[in-house]
Amino acid sequence: MAATSERDNNFDAVRLIAALAVVVGHAWPLTGLTHPPAVAGIPMFTIAVYVFFTLSGYLVGTSWVRDPRPLAFLTRRVSRIFPALIVVVVLTVFVIGPLVTTLPIAHYFASPTTWGYLGNVSLLATYDLPGVFADHPRPVVNGVLWTLGPEFTCYLGVLAIGLLANATRRAVPGRGVAIAFGVVAVGLAALCLAPIDLGTAAPAMRAMVFFGIGSALAHGGVRRMPVWAPCIAIIVWVAGSVAFPGQDLLFAWVALPVIVLAIGQSSWPVFRAAGRFGDFSYGTYLWGFLVQQVVFQLVPAIPLGADVALVVVITVGVAAASWHLVEKRALGLGRRLASRRYVRPIPQGSAALPKLR
Repeated sequence: MAATSERDNNFDAVRLIAALAVVVGHAWPLTGLTHPPAVAGIPMFTIAVYVFFTLSGYLVGTSWVRDPRPLAFLTRRVSRIFPALIVVVVLTVFVIGPLVTTLPIAHYFASPTTWGYLGNVSLLATYDLPGVFADHPRPVVNGVLWTLGPEFTCYLGVLAIGLLANATRRAVPGRGVAIAFGVVAVGLAALCLAPIDLGTAAPAMRAMVFFGIGSALAHGGVRRMPVWAPCIAIIVWVAGSVAFPGQDLLFAWVALPVIVLAIGQSSWPVFRAAGRFGDFSYGTYLWGFLVQQVVFQLVPAIPLGADVALVVVITVGVAAASWHLVEKRALGLGRRLASRRYVRPIPQGSAALPKLR
């Protein structure tokens, strides 16, 4: 059944499931195990990141369609990304780091690397803290933070294309804007598939293709994915991955956004109530990797199943605290600041647009 109102959809559930998939999937590399769960040759945690970028592209694009005011748009985006990020980075440096570092506390705080980690709040990812998790299978500190810079860059892309569309008097929402995002997505995909070395930029560019596709669908007015679309998408994905080995990502770009939006736009009895107690997806994403590392530090010999269960329970608890103590308050403030000036009416025909946080 298709969603019929702002909250009558599965988007909260899809976000939470994707965040949990990131947490569960990383249990393998963070505990030294190989062969994490994969979908069509792509690791579970990577697929989950692609789901997030698809949803962000669609929902942030929808946010611009609803209210194309630059300052209001930026206020909402900043209030969503930065407050919870600042908290996790500050607590990592001043609480978790001192508790688990193998160095004397004085040496820990005297190191420039410690203070350099605070640079994560500027979305320039860094993963080193002196003496922290250095002997782990993955000696990084909260390795998921790399995605936030590319995601915020995509937000700025939505703003830039939207302003350009306004300046050239294109309608917003409009097919021209949708085509622009489609062209950007295709261009990024072509670079990713080209026989060139993109270095550390490659993972970000692959994820940004999904954001571009999601934004193209939002600006193209796709509010209800046809019921047959995800079925065709799954067939194309599976058949293409089998027939063309090594091209899994290409078929994921084609199929995954259709599947994700079809599920998100639907309204299933349990799924649509996933946000009843709050949106824990962002907090789960921010904290899960770090919680897994702390658990491995304290009980490295714990069986995988018990490890995953313990990490998930702790992470969801921390995410709930993050939502109620930080994120909900920041978003409320962001909405109040964004609405202080004249609010442009929602475009005609947009009554069923999903509500955004």
